[in-house]
Order: sequence, then structure tokens, then C-alpha cells
Amino acid sequence: MADPSAGRDGELTRDPGGGIEPTRRLELGRVDESQHHVCGASSFQAIDAGHPSVHSMSVISALPKSHSVSPEPPAVGPPGESPNGSPPNPPPRRTTLRIILGCLVVLVCSAAASAAFVLDQVHTLRDALSQNRALNLPPGTLAPAGWGDPQTLLLVGDDQRALTKYYLHAVLPHSNEMLLVRIDPSKPYISMMSIPRELEATIYPPNAPPITTRFNYAYTAGGIPLLVSTIKRVLGLSVNHVMVVTFGRFKRAVNEMGCVYSTIDRRYYHVNTPTSEQYQEINLEPGYQKLCGAQALQFVSYRHGDTSLVRDARDQSFLLDVKKQYGPTLTDNIGKFERIFGQAVQTDPGLQSTTGLLNLIGTLITSAGRRVRQVQFQANLVPASATPCACVTASPQQITSSVDAFLHGSSPIPKRSTAAVAHAVHNKKAAAKLPLVSASESDLASADATASKLSFPMEYPRVQDAGGSVQPVFLRNYVIHASHGSAYLAYVAVFSAGVLGQYYDVQGMTWTTAAQFNSPDQIIHVGGRTYSLYYEGENLKMVAWHEHGAVYWIRNSLNNSVQNGEVLAIAEQTSPLTSVLTGSSAGGRRKLHAAAIPNQTAAPATTDLKQLIGSLAGLLTLLVVPLLAMPLLKRRRELADLRAQLHTNLQLQARLNATVADASISAARSPHLKAKSSAPDRGAKGD
Repeated sequence: MADPSAGRDGELTRDPGGGIEPTRRLELGRVDESQHHVCGASSFQAIDAGHPSVHSMSVISALPKSHSVSPEPPAVGPPGESPNGSPPNPPPRRTTLRIILGCLVVLVCSAAASAAFVLDQVHTLRDALSQNRALNLPPGTLAPAGWGDPQTLLLVGDDQRALTKYYLHAVLPHSNEMLLVRIDPSKPYISMMSIPRELEATIYPPNAPPITTRFNYAYTAGGIPLLVSTIKRVLGLSVNHVMVVTFGRFKRAVNEMGCVYSTIDRRYYHVNTPTSEQYQEINLEPGYQKLCGAQALQFVSYRHGDTSLVRDARDQSFLLDVKKQYGPTLTDNIGKFERIFGQAVQTDPGLQSTTGLLNLIGTLITSAGRRVRQVQFQANLVPASATPCACVTASPQQITSSVDAFLHGSSPIPKRSTAAVAHAVHNKKAAAKLPLVSASESDLASADATASKLSFPMEYPRVQDAGGSVQPVFLRNYVIHASHGSAYLAYVAVFSAGVLGQYYDVQGMTWTTAAQFNSPDQIIHVGGRTYSLYYEGENLKMVAWHEHGAVYWIRNSLNNSVQNGEVLAIAEQTSPLTSVLTGSSAGGRRKLHAAAIPNQTAAPATTDLKQLIGSLAGLLTLLVVPLLAMPLLKRRRELADLRAQLHTNLQLQARLNATVADASISAARSPHLKAKSSAPDRGAKGD
């Protein structure tokens, strides 16, 4: 005979007091078991095996009357005892342990699922990087790195090109860019440092005597193995992974990404003619703009008219703009970027293996959210004739200092001191100590002409860096198209910073939500204006503010040659061209005051006869017109009274008509009423 206490669905169960109570048990735990993951199902089974009550939930409901049984009243006992007087049973320890074991099983299965997902992504990235053949590197060329270890990456820009219209011979492989990236989970930043390609170094080519020449010759003479060994010998840095990108692949990658919004710091122009020097042509206008493949390649590969340090900074600036624009959407388009990146670069074999990628991903995961800091290589810019190879030089102390800053240097954002400087330069006495001079009258006139072509106020700095004041300001107004297709007006003023290849820009445009304004590093309020500050290391890269329905900003030079105080002071004294300038003559410092409307000077009185007659005629006209209008106003008033009287009469007539109609109806009904009232009397007499 079945035990009634078994508690199966639809059966009776026995209560602790010995009575029989009707219950109906609904097992919710088994409704959707088929939809659970295998690990999840097994963990629930492990929990259920420990205690039957964990496996299902009971819903008590009344049974049909034919099966109802009156339960006995529960017995009342002392506190701490069961209703039948026996002490309560403690929960079994095995049940608790099994519940904990089930939870651990769930966690392990979740971790296994996550690991499977990550591994699948690693395989996808590995396949993407395998689109190009791996670099041929002998064993021991690169230093090994484990999961989460600090790693140093080397990005090489290969300038190898075939015969072109302005090159009389093919360009051999040589490293146009040698960018080192240091990812150290123990540091609050990711370091980025370019090795100057013109840095003087002794190269040891295989099967050839050593030669003292430019650093990038190591790549030409021995490829990646010789370049990596030269970095190790000269700088003391071990490289863990290498990526090589050619000019053609770079151009294609930028186009496939959808182009990049970046800042061209100055006017770049060179066209080859039969009598000119023959090198890469370039034609770029200054300002924040959209750069596609050909334009981006011109910008990052240009190697004339400035220094090696400026060229390296130009490359880094473009890469940071790529990160700024596409970094926030990387996870949403991971497959697209993996494919583009894999097509663009050629990597070492380690980055085409699951183990190597996992170790690098471990380092990247532990360094997630780190900001990028640029480390400038310390070098001496000597005249080209100072060395046989037209190289730049660096002493052992300078090299050691550069490497130490790259590996261990700290450059926290100086928020407190920058805010203090911003408030200090708002005071004209403190700002007067900076190397700034007033804007020239000719530059202000040129800016005023440019402002007339804009539909929003043009703000222009009333001071500029003293070192570059001898060079004229380059002004340009243009239209920039956003990624969604809308067109916005913009302008740029390019100022020399007084150093070869160094220019800072003052800009404004009506596209206030451009990607470069996302996530400022600091916000300060000075002089009724709110500034957004953007840093590169300890240096201010950009200061922006919003007003007049537009956004205005000052962008430092490529190597941040303008000091923080100067950048802030220039921003403070950048205002609309409608401001009134007072103060000393050109060359001295100017003080800005609020614009005011000048008082008009009364013209001297004249006794011309025609003007006198005209004035009298005008006065008579002013007097006659009201007089002529008075009869017209009187007639309009009488007409209004007549209309009101007519309206009243019409309402009275309507009421009279209604009264007459009611009276007629009453008169027509009265004979019938009399006849009905006399009929019973005649009947009574007949009885």
C-alpha cells in the first residue's frame, strides 16, 4: 500500500502532528528543464538529490468534497518544540553542503561557457591575423611573455614602394615608422614612444661590416630580426610582438574603416615639377576634417619641412584620433575591425597562434581602460651637415632617460595645478609674464574678413606666442561633413609656435558633438566660461568651450611645444571679433573690455529753405490726418449703435413670435377639454 506521506502530485500528505491534510503539489522545477544548459540542469539535479523539498514547490489547494478530510487541530506545545511535543529536527548538514556544491557547479559551468566564448573570439582573431603570411623570424628573436605579463609591441611602417612617377627607382624596404607600445598592467597608462628613424646608431648587418648610419637602416639591411636586435642592443628593450604595415595596406584599411576625423595642424603642399625636388606629393589644408585613405597616407608619411620628432608625433596623433573615434564602438563591430586589422598587418608567428594571442589578451584585459601617454624620445636636432648621415644624435644618458620614461615614468594629469594656472592667467598681471604678444592689426583685419563669411560668431585670440609672431597667421573657413552626412561651417587659424614644424591652431565650428570632444579629462570654470581640457601626459593637448551655438577650441602643436599656461591664456583671450580692443600699440599686451555702442554726435543745424518747408509740411500732415479721421470715427460709432439696436429688436421679435404660437396651441385644445369634462355628467343622468 502506498504511503500517503509520499507527497506525490494529487495525493494526501501527512502533517507533522499525525493528521492527514489535502495538498496538491505543483512541480515548477520540471517545467522548462529541457531548455536549460546541460551544466545548469546537472547542478539543479545535484541540489534536488539532497532534499526533496528543494526539487519542487507545493501549492496547497482544496481537494474535491468527496476526498475532503477534516484535519485535527494542531497541538500547542512549549516554544522550541514541534506541535506533538518533540524537539524540532535540525537541518541536515549534507543538504547545506550539497547546495553549496551545486552553486560551485553553476559557477564552474558559467566560467567554462565564458572561456569557450573567449576562446572562440581568439580563434576568430587568429584567423583574421592569418590573412597575411607570418613574418619569418628565427627562434629567440622575440622575448616570450605569459598571461598578463607586461609586453612591448613594435609597430613598423614599411615604406617599400615600386617605381613611381617621382621616384626614379624602387624604394627598398625601410622603416618609415618604428613605434613602441608598452602595456604594463601595473601602470595606470599605456606608453607609446617612437624611435626617430634618423637616430644615429651603429648597425651590424649579417655578413657585412658594421656601419654607423640612421637607425631605420637596420630594417633595410636585415629585416625584423636585425631591427629587433638593434633595439635590444642600443635601447636595452626586449620586444614581445611585431606588426608590420605597408603604405598600401594602411590606405586600404583607413578606407574600409570609414575614414578618420583628424586634425591637420598646418598647410601641407608639394607638387613635383621638372625643376623641383622629386618626392612624395602632398596637398592638405589645415583644420579638423575627415581623412580617407589617400589623405591619411599623405599626412602620416610626409617627411619634409620639419624634424624627425615632429614626423613621429604626426603618426601618433593620427593613431590616437583613430582610437578616439572608433574605440567606443569597437565591441559592437569587433568582427569588422578584426578583418580590417588582419588584412592591414603582417605579424610574428606568435600572434597567429592561440597561445600567443591568449597571453596578449590577458595583458590587455588587465590593462583595460588605461589612457595612452606619449613619451618623446630625447634627441638632439643637429644640422644635417653635422653628421655624415644627416642624423639626429642622442647621448647614452638621453637614451637611458627616454627608455626609463617609457617603462617606468609616471605622468599623472596635473588637474589641480592646471586649474590654479587657469585662474591665475585670468588675472592680467599674471598673464603679462607669459611669452605672449598682441595680435597684429593686419591679422585682425584678415580674421574680420574671414568672419564675414561665417553664419556664427568667429572667435579670435587677441594674443599669440611671441616666438612665432613673425610668421603670418594662416586663416581658412570651410565646410565639414559629419559621419551622418550633415554639413557644418568651420574655420581655423594656424599660428607658429616659434619652433621648426610646430604650429598650434585656434578653431571653431557648429558641429558641437564631434568625436574629438568626447570624454574630457578635466572641466574647469573660469571667468564665466566652462572649459573642457584634454591632456597628453602632463601637457595640455586641447582646450575647448561651447558658446554662441558653436564649439571653439585651441589645439597644441604636435609635440605640445606651447606650455599649459600659454594655452590657457590664449583661450582666455579668445573672444568674438565684435569686442573692443583698447590698450597699448601693436606689440604690447592688449586688454579686453566688453563691447559698447558709441554715442552718436548731433549734426549741426541747417537753415536750408527746402528743408524748412518740408518740415512744416510734415508737421501739418501730422495735425490734419487726426482731424480728418474724427468724422470717420464718429460714423463708425453710430453704425455700431444701429447694429446693436437691430440685434435687440430681432431678439424681441423672436420672443413675441414664440408667445403667439403658444397661445394659438392653447386655444385649439380648450374645446376638446370641455367636451371630455362634460361627458360623465350625461352618463350619470341616464342611470
